Amino acid sequence: MPELSFDQNAAWIRRSEADLHAFTNALAERLEQGMPGFVEVDRKKDGFFSHQQHVERLVVHTGDLDYVLNFHGARVETLRARVVRGVVLKREELSLAQWLQGLLQDTATISAEMQEASQSLHDFLMQ
Repeated sequence: MPELSFDQNAAWIRRSEADLHAFTNALAERLEQGMPGFVEVDRKKDGFFSHQQHVERLVVHTGDLDYVLNFHGARVETLRARVVRGVVLKREELSLAQWLQGLLQDTATISAEMQEASQSLHDFLMQ
């Protein structure tokens, strides 16, 4: 693979920043709509007179674990925190890929539990 020049590297960094900005906004929107009550999103205006906003912080509550995404300009910080009664017992920094994988697994668990509860309630009411 040929080496990239400084200008090419800088262009990739700018493109990645724009992609990350769009990704976090789309992810926050999808999670808010798909999991109401489980998601908190903090947004910040892009400028004083701007109507545009971007995600500054995203938290997804999945039982004992909170998945936290903090957007800092050109980079994203992703954390998973073990929370008991509102107190953070453990916090671990994850790569974005690990964070997404963990979130996917935990939302699948929540979904299965809710489906089982719904089916049990249905069965009980139909007796």
